[in-house]
Amino acid sequence: MVDPAIVGIANPFAANRSAGRYARRLERFLRNAGLDYGTRFTKGPLDATRIARELVDGGVQIVASIGGDGTLNEVVNGFKRASERARKTARLAIAQVGTGTDFSPTVQQTSKPRETHQRLRRGRHRPIDVGLVEYTNLRGEPETRYFVNIAEFGSGGAVVEKVNRTTKVFGGKVSLLLGILTTMPRYRNKRVEWRLEEGDSGAGTVNNFVVANGRYFGGGLLPAPRAELDDGLFDIVAIGDLDWRTIRKHLKDLRRGTHLAIPQVTFRRSSEVFTTSSAHALLDLDGELVGRDPTRFVCVPKALNLVV
Repeated sequence: MVDPAIVGIANPFAANRSAGRYARRLERFLRNAGLDYGTRFTKGPLDATRIARELVDGGVQIVASIGGDGTLNEVVNGFKRASERARKTARLAIAQVGTGTDFSPTVQQTSKPRETHQRLRRGRHRPIDVGLVEYTNLRGEPETRYFVNIAEFGSGGAVVEKVNRTTKVFGGKVSLLLGILTTMPRYRNKRVEWRLEEGDSGAGTVNNFVVANGRYFGGGLLPAPRAELDDGLFDIVAIGDLDWRTIRKHLKDLRRGTHLAIPQVTFRRSSEVFTTSSAHALLDLDGELVGRDPTRFVCVPKALNLVV
């Protein structure tokens, strides 16, 4: 069976199963509009990575990620595991629905079927960077994985761990807010050391350490307001030794992107960063808990063609 020219990879369980319903509705809309489009549904963790690799290697022109940030992360990893020759011509599209949809605001895209159709019909693309990270997975083994939006370890990883093991029935923003409110008051900040490619280094007790390719995380928070997807650099934000009362006071700054002016917040740019912490802080990539530090982050410039 020959795959359509455009294939969406959908996580039917994202957004409390509404992503599956959306994927079927989107397919009907796009096919009625004349596009050669089909959908492949995932069945479990990392299935989107396998499907994306197979589609790209099989010559599919556009692979669309239908789901949240976690589904997008898996699809991106599938792209990067396909052959280099196939990756050069394949393009990635997104239509985000899920608990976390924080990549979409950076590229100013919605999942409305009509807007998605217009992007796919135009076929324009933009080369964007991806991040590569070496870390220790949850089984204690060394592992390598790509991310497209934001990596973080510290309190952010602890919040993601709490959200993932509790209900997401309230939707993305509310679930993440509940995770913050129930995790942050008891979180103990970690001692972190970091070294950048340019030779800059630092150390200190931090609440959260963010390595950003995109701008948003946590249901609309803006940790990296200056980040660009195609500049070959990470925006690195270390939120220092702040207690919960102070963090709660500055949540509005984190939502507006004005927190970089806070004295306890450190901002740097680099294409590579090495980190270690005193207590093996939890690491999440694009909202998915994957392991812990120590870590090595590398920016891979213009590694994906994003449909815009």
